[in-house]
Amino acid sequence: MVLNKKWEKVTLEKTKDTGIIYLDAKELKSPEGRSLNLPYTISEKVFIEWKEVKDKIYPDKMPFYAYSVTAVDKILNKENKILQNLESILSMDLILFRSKDDEELYNYIEDLWEPFLEWINLEFNCRLIVNYELFPVEQNKNEISKCISLVKNFDHFKFSGFSHIVNLTSSFILGLSFLYKKINMHELYEIALAEELFQIKKWGSDEISETRRKNIKKEISEACEFLNCLQKK
Repeated sequence: MVLNKKWEKVTLEKTKDTGIIYLDAKELKSPEGRSLNLPYTISEKVFIEWKEVKDKIYPDKMPFYAYSVTAVDKILNKENKILQNLESILSMDLILFRSKDDEELYNYIEDLWEPFLEWINLEFNCRLIVNYELFPVEQNKNEISKCISLVKNFDHFKFSGFSHIVNLTSSFILGLSFLYKKINMHELYEIALAEELFQIKKWGSDEISETRRKNIKKEISEACEFLNCLQKK
């Protein structure tokens, strides 16, 4: 929904490690009316987004504000639901599902994805099973719990960026790999869409698919930038 601009001046006030943004004399809050209490590094980005508004507000051009209000309105005090969602995705993680139908694709994906599984095993002693069949393989619940425990202490802002990456890529393992700087945002996109990009090189693409991938790449980049900014606080 596009809204009209109704203020003249945007200001940013620093209070200890947080930043408060004002539209004229009114504090910028979440859509549900909650104070944002933004980490200062994030408040600087949100401030720029609101300062660049001309006549109308376009939410899709304000990713830092979007992640911030999601954290405050949808995640704060609801972290258990987020953890349950992450656990569900990890149980069916992209990295754990590989087909042997196409030998060339299988060898490519095996070389690309297997190092992430080895890393999470060596670094965190999380032993997950790769599924090569059509039917799901049930993962050991203790191993899943060990993985999920790695993110249990995230604050609501970090959950906002991280859970979005996991949902976009269908991979908790890749999200964790990005956080631990095993891959950058560009590699994250390429690895998450590796199977699709491999097929495109062989068979080509279409305009609808190109637009979809472009939007996914944009969202992955924004979520990664949000998390990178949080880590600087």
